[in-house]
Amino acid sequence: MAMRTIKPQKADESTTWEEKSGLLRFLSTVNEEVTRFDATFDFGVRILTRQPESIDGSSDLLKNVGFVIVRHNRRLTGRDYCLYSVLRGQVLCGYIGVYSEGAIQTVRELSHMTDFLKASTSLLGWLKDLIKTSCDKI
Repeated sequence: MAMRTIKPQKADESTTWEEKSGLLRFLSTVNEEVTRFDATFDFGVRILTRQPESIDGSSDLLKNVGFVIVRHNRRLTGRDYCLYSVLRGQVLCGYIGVYSEGAIQTVRELSHMTDFLKASTSLLGWLKDLIKTSCDKI
């Protein structure tokens, strides 16, 4: 019986782009960052623990959603705003929407993230945009 030689893989050959870029590390910290933000400012923001049913009436984008953060504004009953992200290629795009009964209706697009090693700063900017939008009359 002939023995097969197994060529060892280099560590970076099996590492995916999502790992190398820091995207997975960033996404794993979003819940903690949102919790810290809400504990500091008490704006009623929280991570949506289940995936929305649709975005703008379609389910096409759902497979690329990174996270959804919902703000329940106690002063504006019946209208919860959300911040959600969608991965398009190697760019994480941010959006503000209105969240109702599992569906998101997009209100506006935010900046994009490409440097995931510094993404916490961008997330903070996105959270500020969520708060501002949720206080404006649209």
